[in-house]
Amino acid sequence: MRSEKRAKLIQEGDVSFVATLVVMLKSARKRGGVLLQCVKAEIIGRSSSDKIFCLLIMEVRSRSSKKCVSEVGVENIGLRNVLSGEETVIEALEIEKISKATLSLPNPDAWAEMESKGFRLTFSCNESSENCEISLLIGSDFYWSLTHRIKRLDSSLVAVETRLGWSLQGKCDERSDCILVHLVHSEEESISTELRRFWEIESLGILDKGSVTLGNGDEEILSDFDKSVNFVDGRYRVNLPWKPGMREALQNNKTVARKRFEGLVRRFKCDHELFCEYKDVIDDYVREGIVERTSYDSLLDSQGFYLPHHAVIRSDKTTSRIRIVFDGSAHETGQSSLNQSLYTGPNLHPNILELLLCFRKSPVAFTADVKLAFLQIELDFRDRDFTRFFWTDNLNNEPYVLNFTRVLFGLRPSPYLLAATLKHHFKKYREQYPHTFELLNSSIYVDDLICGQNDVPDALRTTLECLQIFSDAGMLLRKWRSNSKQLNLLWQQEGVKTESSETGAIDLRLPTKVLGLAWDPENDLIYFDPKDLLKFMSRRGESKRFILSVVGRIFDPIGILGPFVIKLKCLLQELWTLGVEWDSELPPKLRHKWQQWSREAEGLTEIKIPRFYLGNIDQEISKCEIHCFSDASKSAYGTILYLRFVTCNNEIETSFICSKSRVAPLKSLTLPRLELTAALLSARLAKQVSSCLKFDANIYYWTDSLISYYWIRGDSSAFKPYIKNRVQEIQLRSDPMQWGHCPGKDNPADLLSRGTSAVKLAQNELWWHGPPWLKLTPDHWPNRHRDILDSELCSEELEHRSSVHVAVTQQREALVDIN
Repeated sequence: MRSEKRAKLIQEGDVSFVATLVVMLKSARKRGGVLLQCVKAEIIGRSSSDKIFCLLIMEVRSRSSKKCVSEVGVENIGLRNVLSGEETVIEALEIEKISKATLSLPNPDAWAEMESKGFRLTFSCNESSENCEISLLIGSDFYWSLTHRIKRLDSSLVAVETRLGWSLQGKCDERSDCILVHLVHSEEESISTELRRFWEIESLGILDKGSVTLGNGDEEILSDFDKSVNFVDGRYRVNLPWKPGMREALQNNKTVARKRFEGLVRRFKCDHELFCEYKDVIDDYVREGIVERTSYDSLLDSQGFYLPHHAVIRSDKTTSRIRIVFDGSAHETGQSSLNQSLYTGPNLHPNILELLLCFRKSPVAFTADVKLAFLQIELDFRDRDFTRFFWTDNLNNEPYVLNFTRVLFGLRPSPYLLAATLKHHFKKYREQYPHTFELLNSSIYVDDLICGQNDVPDALRTTLECLQIFSDAGMLLRKWRSNSKQLNLLWQQEGVKTESSETGAIDLRLPTKVLGLAWDPENDLIYFDPKDLLKFMSRRGESKRFILSVVGRIFDPIGILGPFVIKLKCLLQELWTLGVEWDSELPPKLRHKWQQWSREAEGLTEIKIPRFYLGNIDQEISKCEIHCFSDASKSAYGTILYLRFVTCNNEIETSFICSKSRVAPLKSLTLPRLELTAALLSARLAKQVSSCLKFDANIYYWTDSLISYYWIRGDSSAFKPYIKNRVQEIQLRSDPMQWGHCPGKDNPADLLSRGTSAVKLAQNELWWHGPPWLKLTPDHWPNRHRDILDSELCSEELEHRSSVHVAVTQQREALVDIN
């Protein structure tokens, strides 16, 4: 608008819900088919009229494509009958796209039959069915309030009168061929994608995945890249990573691209301002050599591929309000798309969690991005014909064909090609700029630079070296931003393009995005910005579908909101356990929980943490420690990590590092087993955090479970397989002597296992700084190592082995008979 086992349940289960409709399409223009009830209506609320196709069907709830909602600016869609002018309002759930399929329209004979009987349709007989994209789905919630008379025309065809005009429904031509088409609501696809992203973020730091993992064939792809990449006339030139035989087999997709462009032209005619902005972008591309007019000789060659394109309007941007998106996944029926013909390539980007953890290490932080990063890398001449697209400077003229000369966003391998090119380029500076080389290799995520240094001189040196390195690759690092006022002044003196110098803004209090989180450089705070989430939740939806959309909008890789979000995770599990339908009313108990969570979400605006672990401490640090707490309940379990540091003046401070939580499995587990699972979560996360931060720090683990404490300190082979396997991994990742027991009231991970409201979380000192004794010397800490009574043990978890002792006696004759 993401529990390893739990993620799999949600991702592979009902999330990928597909609403299937049987749509009969005409196989030829002159022959009819099975017609669905559709009308053409005008959207109310625009300066210029914009007509859309609406499909009326009773089996589903009303939904609107994102275009309708975003252009009107409200979730209630006002519609006007194009013939009578009668107006009506539809409340529809916004989704990205209703369907990739188009509507079948009546053939000329059926259209004439309707006209002769006085049933005037809302579209002309010359309208092309191929261009009839569904923009609004009017479902059972509004169907009957819009429907009036029904007139039978013959045994299989009826005319239905609605407030938006007459529509035609039924079988139009008995001889016509029909095609079964699955109409997939992209809302479900979008929700599935967002949920998958949510669970992937949730798993960062607790699954064994490094920053860069190479799959089958990835090494060969990288090897081919290294052999083919060239530096020509100040730019890198790369090949697209084709799958074997796909370049030759790929069909050109010209028909699909042409029809999509004709639809775009109709939109331009209704919105001239959009056309002007779109044209400005294309003109810039031509002027900068990013695209070129495809030669006549190339057009004669059937080898090539045509890309549809459309605009994404970003109202939150002060510059570049529209972004043109090219659809590399489009294809004709039964044919492959360009994206399907290319390898994605290995993921060469650093782990987001690791990048954010490192971003908080240094007192001086700074960010920048690469201007039009993808478009600074040239495409090999042999691949350029596969990036053709239609364009026109005049809406009344025939379109012509352009093609890209650079790597474009929208192709599956583009992120890989950018990352591979940058890493290839950075290698040149391993000897010249060793520190900056290491920093760039670990601090670039796609086109964003996120890093820091210990002081301003080092930060300025790094800035200038980065600018030089990227300039040598034909790229520009821009929109620099820092928490240091001194560094900002030095940048101005050096002519560095800061964010304020490009936008004209001088207010450093305005937050900037850092890998999805908000960063306030003025106060040096990071936080989850709930603005978009709260705006979406203002619709007050109360269905499983709506709740899933809310979950997909939460981005919290370091677990700042853990105790609040875990309540939503538990609610999500209950929805699946009870088998609640996508759009049905929530059971009273769950509805109450959802309404309470929604009200509490307002408090998210209060939750912010210092970016720098040491905050305002400017003294030298003499000792550094990482303290890890874990806890579990029957509902959930989790872990939270703190940095504890002691200054040379013996001042002690603590700082929140990160947290992770999981919903308890559906399969009932005893509380001690859940506590042990939480301890394993703690060991995994601590291992990755310590490896990432590279602090010279001792690690302490705390649990309030005496039984799991005993298991971890004991012999793993003495327990049943569930306990044995987890204890073995914990002992592999940590030293049993690092584990200690603490009172439950002092365990901040208790909040992860039980949850709390956003307002209470913002004010909870235990959550943000750990128990009070953590700021005291170790002699004030709880007794970490204590004996456990037999009555406190879970004897049923011990592996009971039966021992059989066999005694064998054997009488042997002497080898020599002495007698």
